[in-house]
Amino acid sequence: MSVVQVCARCAARWPVVGGPTQWCPRCSGVLLIPTRTEIYQPPNRRGFRWIARSPSDPRGVGDAPVRRSLTTPRYDAVPQWGLQDIVDTSPVPPSRADRMADRVGPLLTLATILYGLAVFAELGRYAILVRNRTTLIPQWLLTVSDAAVYFTQLGGLLISVFAAVAGVCWLLRRRHEHFAGAGESDPRTASEVVVGCAVPILNLVMPAVYLFELVRRDPRGTLLVKIWWGFWGFSALLLVVNAYWRSRPGIQAMADGVLLNAFIALVAAVTAALTLVVIRRIERKSWRGEPESETRWVPVPRSVLEEKTVLDEKETAAL
Repeated sequence: MSVVQVCARCAARWPVVGGPTQWCPRCSGVLLIPTRTEIYQPPNRRGFRWIARSPSDPRGVGDAPVRRSLTTPRYDAVPQWGLQDIVDTSPVPPSRADRMADRVGPLLTLATILYGLAVFAELGRYAILVRNRTTLIPQWLLTVSDAAVYFTQLGGLLISVFAAVAGVCWLLRRRHEHFAGAGESDPRTASEVVVGCAVPILNLVMPAVYLFELVRRDPRGTLLVKIWWGFWGFSALLLVVNAYWRSRPGIQAMADGVLLNAFIALVAAVTAALTLVVIRRIERKSWRGEPESETRWVPVPRSVLEEKTVLDEKETAAL
């Protein structure tokens, strides 16, 4: 009778000399526990088994056997161990650029109103000049006319500057959302867009190019951008004409300059209104800023219309 160790991998039996070993000299497999040859077990039966114990259970060779429970394991409370995915649900405060972009609608509306009032103020001044040819005008009326012109013209110019800044912020945000929704990145950097919108001469062309890149798949939006671009370039041309006209001497030239200022204010009001219309079109909103309901038109077969007509006639006859 001898004591051997059986390899769990190649089933080779190795006699125990001196003490048990762990690894098989042939295949480096795990050697099972020493056993006598007359009670040798087949190699498919292991001489050990894994027993799962909780950390609080006693350990060792001489431990008492653990009594197994036949009930389904369950937790008495929600376990607090493990990984915890803490999601911050607090709203992210908008940046200064986002807050400015949200004000582009009210600023353009206010600019349109001020330039519209400037048209009437300039026409009122021209009427005073015509009346002054034959009648002396009271001083208070001249003061009111000058105040109305300065308030509307300068106010419209100041609001237009703020609206332009808000429009650039809106353009940057909208381009980011547009290309991110398509799974792409904006081919133009933010600095490139700002320079194209702020540098003279460039700002007559590049803003329209940036808008065309947003509405290239919208025929109606493309048409609106073309109309807006025409008014934008025409208003810039009128500013050059107005600067030249102011250099002309004479009372008649000054009177004609009042009419020219009224026409420039009218074009500026239309341009501001068109800018708001283009922005709302790109955002898929109405001019009030409310989301538009999409309507889909489908062709209806003539047979369906004829059947509906017959049903309507029968209902009318039944009544």
